[in-house]
Amino acid sequence: MSLCSIKNAHIKVLSFMRSLRTKATDITPKVREKVKARDKNKCVYCGFGYAINLAHIWVNRSHGGLGIEQNLVCLCLECHTKLDNGKEIHAKPIREHCERYLKAHYKIDVEKMRYKKYENIGD
Repeated sequence: MSLCSIKNAHIKVLSFMRSLRTKATDITPKVREKVKARDKNKCVYCGFGYAINLAHIWVNRSHGGLGIEQNLVCLCLECHTKLDNGKEIHAKPIREHCERYLKAHYKIDVEKMRYKKYENIGD
């Protein structure tokens, strides 16, 4: 086997693995609808009803956070921006409020909200 074919096989495996993670962390339309209904399509922090986004709370998508109801809340654009890109002084109260909100709705197991590379193969 040549070095080139080994490299191509490695790239295909990485591409396959990346697509599994992307699929696992996606928010399906069904989950999106359930979260919006649970949160009455309003920001769970400030109550604003426009420019609503779904925000990962326990585990960010970039860190393998699954797109499941227990990891998502509705936030307005301003609150979501403060949570993800703001100073800690602004992000902390939003995150704490969202965590309490989700704990009131679900039994939280953060480890079950994280994509596990080798456990999800074949799902």
